[in-house]
Amino acid sequence: MFEMINNGSDIVSTTYWDSEHANIGLCYLSGNAGAWRLLVPEAAEGLLTEMRTGTRATIEPSIRVPEAWDVVFEDGTEAPFSLTIDKRQVDRAVETGTWRLLVVTQRGVTLELPCSVRGA
Repeated sequence: MFEMINNGSDIVSTTYWDSEHANIGLCYLSGNAGAWRLLVPEAAEGLLTEMRTGTRATIEPSIRVPEAWDVVFEDGTEAPFSLTIDKRQVDRAVETGTWRLLVVTQRGVTLELPCSVRGA
């Protein structure tokens, strides 16, 4: 588990950026104040182009990997970009509902989308 210091939905600081997980490119999902924050380390920033194709996001149980979540960047196509996050890469219980998804790099929020969580 990583330390997160929050100001509402904003991450003021976190130990994640200097972790081995970030160094190898694993994303991390953190929730607070009505938002899910998808932390994207520098090693995975190549995924941002695909994420930006989405107009909204869905978080749902993974169809590919047991004990994981798929973060789907809905773009109106039959095959939108999605990212699978192991449940150990999430800092709290995922609850069904309507949220915001903030895509966060070490430089700050790079994308904000309406988000629904299904099947939690």
